Amino acid sequence: MKQVSEKPNMSLQEAEQHYQSSSEKYDVDSGESHLAYYRDKHPSNYQVLLDSV
Repeated sequence: MKQVSEKPNMSLQEAEQHYQSSSEKYDVDSGESHLAYYRDKHPSNYQVLLDSV
């Protein structure tokens, strides 16, 4: 996994909204989970979600 060096400038609520909206565009047939896809495509937003757990 890539390390995110920059500090995300997004609130937890914004990150959750973005994650939910990206799932609507996600193709389930790819075999990759949406979370793994999101982690790779939006690492700084993923980090915000990860830090809230």
